[in-house]
Amino acid sequence: MEEKFLHAEEPEAERNLRFQTRSDLNSTSAAKSFAGFDSAQLQGKFTFTAEEKLKSKKLIEQLFKEGKSVSINGFTLVYLVQPLRTFYPAQAGFSVPKRNFKHAVDRNRIKRLMREAYRLNKLLFYEKLAGQQKQLALMFVYKGKALPKYEAVTKAILACLNKLNA
Repeated sequence: MEEKFLHAEEPEAERNLRFQTRSDLNSTSAAKSFAGFDSAQLQGKFTFTAEEKLKSKKLIEQLFKEGKSVSINGFTLVYLVQPLRTFYPAQAGFSVPKRNFKHAVDRNRIKRLMREAYRLNKLLFYEKLAGQQKQLALMFVYKGKALPKYEAVTKAILACLNKLNA
């Protein structure tokens, strides 16, 4: 019976330590510095975390206004060299225009294929960016008219990344 009320007896300061405020979260994300990036931490981990996803509307608008592009086989990579508030050397987004694919199922499938190809092949790209001390915002756009096969998507994504590094 006494165990039920133990949490009520905790000092107020200890209870508040469990929760972080918005300013605490911002300061910790700013503390994650790109300079400390080590690709060895990602070896064997083929993940695509939330920090690697390009979600900022302001950054996406700036990317399409000021960014440069590389196109290969219906795939366009729009990129912008920009310091990012993340530990990773790049943030990526994926897009398929509604004009070319009316059904959301088709658009989602193509985006899923692009994310998978990027996820499996990003480590070499990250190593090159880390060596150059660059951070990039990337947006992959598929402008083809037909549903692509996975092999074609992988080749195009790799070709775009290699052309970007060259």
